[in-house]
Amino acid sequence: MASTLKVNTIQHTGGTSALTIDSAGTIDFPVNNNITIFGLTTQTAITSTSLSTLTGWTKFNSQSVHGFKPYGSTINESSGYFAPVKLGLYKLELDLHIFRGSSPSARWFQADLEFTPNGGSVIAGDVYDNVPYSNSDTTYHLLHRHKYYNFNHANDKVRVRVAASNNVTIKASGASDFDSQLVFRWVAPPVA
Repeated sequence: MASTLKVNTIQHTGGTSALTIDSAGTIDFPVNNNITIFGLTTQTAITSTSLSTLTGWTKFNSQSVHGFKPYGSTINESSGYFAPVKLGLYKLELDLHIFRGSSPSARWFQADLEFTPNGGSVIAGDVYDNVPYSNSDTTYHLLHRHKYYNFNHANDKVRVRVAASNNVTIKASGASDFDSQLVFRWVAPPVA
């Protein structure tokens, strides 16, 4: 014998909607669907072999300008440090559009996603790309970094740190362009 359950919203006893189903059958998990994107606001020259924190991020928050608005409340940024509003396991996706404007090439460009758990020691790896310079034309490169981090304390934080063997420029214009960006995608509840 078959039975049919007809509901529009399933709520927690506290009154928050945990699941909604529209008339087309689309299921939404409004508490768990959380994505925040930040764009680098201005072009940044990297002129040192010593790591520095990449600052000057803008949160994408306009459908008409960015084609995106934050989905849920997930991450805030201050002085290049990103901290969670909602704790959880996050997938971070970093794209940096970089170029070398003059000869010779930059043998390496380092871009690390550094995670600091609960005020403890930094967790990061040294990840490098090369940045060639060909003939008399500027050579562009798009580097990608993908990491999963477990934000299970309010003061967990992450930052982007960069360095280069020779002057490299990171392309950016967070207000109207999408050359360099960092995406935070909430994946699951935090693991204790």
